[in-house]
Amino acid sequence: MIVDRYMMREVGLPFAAVAGVLVVIFASYSLTRHLVDANAGLLLPGEVFRLTALRALISLEVLLPLSFFLAVMIGMGRLYSDSEIYAMRGGGISERRLMRPVMMLALLLAVVTAGLSLAGRPWAYSTAYQLRAEASAAAEIDRIREARFYRFGETGRTVFIEHMNAGGNTVNGIFVRHRDGDDIEVITAVNGQLEQFARPDHHRLVLFDAQVFKRVAGAPDLVARFGSFSLWLPVGEPEPVGHHAKASPSMSLESSSDPTDRAEWQWRLSTPVSALLLALLAIPLSRGRPRQGRFGRIIVALGLYAVYFNLLDVSRTWVEQGSVRTIWWAPGVLFVVTLGLYLPWARWFGRMRNRRGATA
Repeated sequence: MIVDRYMMREVGLPFAAVAGVLVVIFASYSLTRHLVDANAGLLLPGEVFRLTALRALISLEVLLPLSFFLAVMIGMGRLYSDSEIYAMRGGGISERRLMRPVMMLALLLAVVTAGLSLAGRPWAYSTAYQLRAEASAAAEIDRIREARFYRFGETGRTVFIEHMNAGGNTVNGIFVRHRDGDDIEVITAVNGQLEQFARPDHHRLVLFDAQVFKRVAGAPDLVARFGSFSLWLPVGEPEPVGHHAKASPSMSLESSSDPTDRAEWQWRLSTPVSALLLALLAIPLSRGRPRQGRFGRIIVALGLYAVYFNLLDVSRTWVEQGSVRTIWWAPGVLFVVTLGLYLPWARWFGRMRNRRGATA
């Protein structure tokens, strides 16, 4: 029991640290991408943070297995480097006994990863798509920023406001252009008043000292000046999100014959399997001689991880394109590599290499 707690601590602490760092890095990257849309007035601050949190939740299905893979490399690598593994062997504790608490953590991680992939992933994508649709519909009035052009949906109306007060109800330097086929209407005004939701389905923009130019095909051009001029801007409605494989419930993907749905379903099933295989792979990769550097092995491990997930991503693309029917050949390759490191000849080769290193 003491050994179990010790091994869990040696692996658990690096896992928490690595996972925290990776999540922060990924969330920061996602945040910068969403801030571009926020700066353009397409997203509000609350929506930026919600979308960032959703993207971070989606990333956990990949970041958690990677974090545990590195944690096993770091934790067990330190035990080998500081000769603690050899001391434990001298006390009758085999490597197989040390693997037990590590694999218990790996099984727990696989269950968590399966939950994130099968339930959390579609929920997060569905929420993000709906949030994007609502933000796009609401981006007409309440997100308008000064000195930018905005187009209002199917009305064909483009609005530019040079300046607006902090409350957003008093505007200056207004330019409105409306095009309907070959007909063009241009309205300019020095000042205006914006009344949001003057009607349940319309905003009202009142322009003062407005000038109107209108060109109609087959008729004389019209130029007019008005003391006040009202425009009714329709309130946008969120467009239906439609079908997205990433946002579809897992059970609906299982019975689908669509290649994209099938690829998404297989991807969701592969993440917990990958978590277990990577945990098994990390144990033999962490072996080393006393006082041997650990960073070289970690770089090799990262290279293997990158190759594996690139193969998995490529295989998913092939399934989506209909080139192959399954992505399971990629986990199969990882299983064969992992199994090879546990075979007796591999252990014998490792002992011979260590002896030559010690002799040199």
